[in-house]
Amino acid sequence: MKDVTTADIAKGLAEALGKDEAVAQGILGSIAEVAKETVASGKAIELGEQGTVSIKDEEAPVLSVGEFAAALAAKAGIGEEEATSALANLTEQFHTHLPPGARVILDGVGEFEARREKAKIGKDPKRGHKIISTSRKVFAFQPADSLREAAGGKRLTFSLGEKLRKALEGSKVSTILLAVPEDDVFTRTLAFHFTRAGWNIQTSTSVVDAVQKLDPEGTHLVILDTAVKNHQRLCEAVKCQRDTSLIPLICLYPKGTNLDSPTEFMISGDEPVTQPFEVKKLLSIADSELVRASEEEAIFEQQVSFQFPTEDISLDKANEMGHRLFEKSGLREEDQVALSAALREAMGNAAQHGNKYRRDRKIEVLYLLDREKITVMVKDQGQGFDHERYVKRGQAGDALTAARERHREGKLGGLGIMLMLKCVDNLEYNDVGNAITLTKMLHKKNSSSDKQSA
Repeated sequence: MKDVTTADIAKGLAEALGKDEAVAQGILGSIAEVAKETVASGKAIELGEQGTVSIKDEEAPVLSVGEFAAALAAKAGIGEEEATSALANLTEQFHTHLPPGARVILDGVGEFEARREKAKIGKDPKRGHKIISTSRKVFAFQPADSLREAAGGKRLTFSLGEKLRKALEGSKVSTILLAVPEDDVFTRTLAFHFTRAGWNIQTSTSVVDAVQKLDPEGTHLVILDTAVKNHQRLCEAVKCQRDTSLIPLICLYPKGTNLDSPTEFMISGDEPVTQPFEVKKLLSIADSELVRASEEEAIFEQQVSFQFPTEDISLDKANEMGHRLFEKSGLREEDQVALSAALREAMGNAAQHGNKYRRDRKIEVLYLLDREKITVMVKDQGQGFDHERYVKRGQAGDALTAARERHREGKLGGLGIMLMLKCVDNLEYNDVGNAITLTKMLHKKNSSSDKQSA
């Protein structure tokens, strides 16, 4: 979040009035003094269409903008016309800096901030079941200690005026990191349209620079042109770190790219867009991705998706990726080993039985981490199989019989399901049988054997 300090405000005020910055600083100091005297007298302060500072829950006479200007002129030793211009510039700076998401700090008055409040999980007061409240923009005012003391310690609030309220409602309060091969006409066109729609834009033409600009708090969306050299390093930087994993990642692919048949191991973005495309479509996707992410961040701590062709080198990379994610998840070491074994078996089955080791068929893996568990889904492009029979026998410990039956039928497998069942807390297949979901709890309740050993 960018801080706009009193020095920054003074610089803008000096330019507007044609004064030295020291003089502008003095005028701002006088504004703070008038504000303190006003709240001490029990009055509210009107700042034009931007809003009003007042004591919470108390009806009080309001010091109008004109009256404020007259008091400022007397306090600062300037003309009323100049005082009016100074107040107009101050409120205009509020209007300029707050909607994009900056925090405005005015010494002696307080801090003004428009921020994004994350989505939350709550309860429906009528039915009692869980609901998700989507993220929203909220305005916060923190009065300076001296202003609060002038109000006798009472709580001061800032009521938004119509102009500032509409500006905040229409602003994205979001920053896009745009990673592109070069800052050309295409890039500037994208930046122009996103800026006009209320977004802040940061542009990078290299992965190294983009990674340096990636900010867990300040970056709300990443748009990556996959023509950028080593673009997968940025995908990994965004998705494989818990503090940035839920930042939406939109990947732009060249015309003719076949995403159903990857040629190498790749970490996927959240939304692929194949060129050419209309900027309007990209704006719409960006909006929907922000909404999706704001809801999912109330549920998940991390989400990583990767896919790869059916080949040994990619399987090795996928196993390594899974192990790295499990290590950082908070899972106990012995459970990391167990889940890694289950993932290895699931991907091996997908390669052998599902995709028949055909390199033109892909394997997809989705990793989800929440506060209670790890969920891993592995999907192949095969026709599936009668999984219910083998899962039931695996649960009953009779996987050996199932394996023998498959062998007599000229098929392979059967024992792997029993192995995976022993390694995870829950195992499910989709209806077809070409996608398996493995679940491992992060913190298990003590078993009877644990209690005895304790």
